[in-house]
Amino acid sequence: MKKILLPALAACALFVFSSVASAGWNTCVACHNGTTAPNKESLLAKHKTAASFIKAAKETQNPLMKSIQKDESSLKDAAKEIGLK
Repeated sequence: MKKILLPALAACALFVFSSVASAGWNTCVACHNGTTAPNKESLLAKHKTAASFIKAAKETQNPLMKSIQKDESSLKDAAKEIGLK
């Protein structure tokens, strides 16, 4: 029992910590691949500042963005992770 319980608890802990660490651009990259939505390079060409990037994300009418629009912290993280200041 102990041989199974310990690895299972370790796997659960790893999952919890990795899901917390995946905020920011990691949340966006699945759609922002250049096909479904503009990729990182396109966003960097369009937005020169984090403020512009965040404003555009909050103002878009795309229904796929509804879940992230209210999470300014994640938008700031994403902007920072792609290199915007």
